[in-house]
Amino acid sequence: MKMPSHQINLSIADPSKMFFNQLSSCARLLDWLSYKYQVLFCVSAGNINKDINIQKDIHELRSLSNDALLNHTTLKIYEDIRNRKIFSPADSINSITLGAIHADRSIINNIGSRFDILPNQHLPSPISAHGLGYKNSIKPELYINGGRQLYDVVNNTCSVSDSGLAPGQCVATTPATGGEINRCVYTRGTSNSAALATRAAAQIYEMLNSLISENRLSIDESNIAVILKTLLVHGASWGEGYSVLKSLLMTSENSRQFKRIIARYMGFGIPNIHRVLECTAQRATAIGYGKIKKDAKHDFSFPLPPCLSGRNEMRRLIITLAWFSPINPANRKYRKANLSVEPPDDIIGVGRINADWRQVKNGTVQHEVLEGSKVVSYQDGEFLKISVVCREDAGNLDEEVYYGLAVTLEVGESIGLPIYEEIESRISIRIQDKEEIQ
Repeated sequence: MKMPSHQINLSIADPSKMFFNQLSSCARLLDWLSYKYQVLFCVSAGNINKDINIQKDIHELRSLSNDALLNHTTLKIYEDIRNRKIFSPADSINSITLGAIHADRSIINNIGSRFDILPNQHLPSPISAHGLGYKNSIKPELYINGGRQLYDVVNNTCSVSDSGLAPGQCVATTPATGGEINRCVYTRGTSNSAALATRAAAQIYEMLNSLISENRLSIDESNIAVILKTLLVHGASWGEGYSVLKSLLMTSENSRQFKRIIARYMGFGIPNIHRVLECTAQRATAIGYGKIKKDAKHDFSFPLPPCLSGRNEMRRLIITLAWFSPINPANRKYRKANLSVEPPDDIIGVGRINADWRQVKNGTVQHEVLEGSKVVSYQDGEFLKISVVCREDAGNLDEEVYYGLAVTLEVGESIGLPIYEEIESRISIRIQDKEEIQ
């Protein structure tokens, strides 16, 4: 199958237009194009290349332990977080915005006078822009490896090193001499992260093509981009970065709002694309999609595996809903289509973790991660009912809205329960369209 243009990589960020509550004109254009042509834009969040007043000289920094240095740098970035926001057009509500994780696989042979002020590869890069997005929505949605950025330290100020040496991500570059065909340099930043996200979306597209061919399915081309958007986010989690930031930034004063602080730093988290490309015996993922009208409700049924009934094993339920919303620039709410799901919890014995349950509904992606080990019993043949509802947000929603939905249920690999086999044999996801939501 010829690959149509379902996604576009946009590694352009305007540092003169940092997001401060008002959407940029370029972001509005991307939002209109996304809905008009059903195309996914993967947009870099932008790189913060300004100096950091670290308040220690190079000798003092080198004398610190890794833990002490990590704590010092993280607090300095946190103090200046309001001046490290995303750049236009990363504020687009329909696009997926990518921040950079301070990580790569390069081997450092010569560090010279450069210095790594953030000795941890689970946290956002010191140059990565942060959220939040419009109406306090989660932006960037995802953070992907963008290379380790080193700094030149002069007096008490850290300046971004523009060296083409490792660490970083190795990329091809223009030849320095005639006939040179293999020259490369190491680069860092959110443009790298956006490129990797685009590659991941292409891998997901190939997987979808295989499923379509093997099962003789027919999916409308207009649904493909929102499915890619859904699955890009579906494998995301905060991972080890959450524990590190919690230990460094959480206080008694901010503990009740700490999930919002983490979302500002890490969005929905770091995606694990392999989790959406394939299932395991203990993990099953179902994909749904459709188009929905204002005040309608679509019900999906996800079969429950009998082997989990009455067990106190830890299990995880992940639900991701994504869509492209038409926009109304004349209305302060801007987003015309407000889609949402209400995750079931009692029937499967799980509860919400990760992002705040209200904040995840502010954008055009709702990503819910639920975990638990509560003993619940149910009968063979029972289903999780997952309802997608559509409400009007910014007036005059006359258009139909395409959406994608992904649901994963899993237990630990060591437990040995045949989750995938039992769900696969019972799968029958049906859509019931209910007009007039009460």
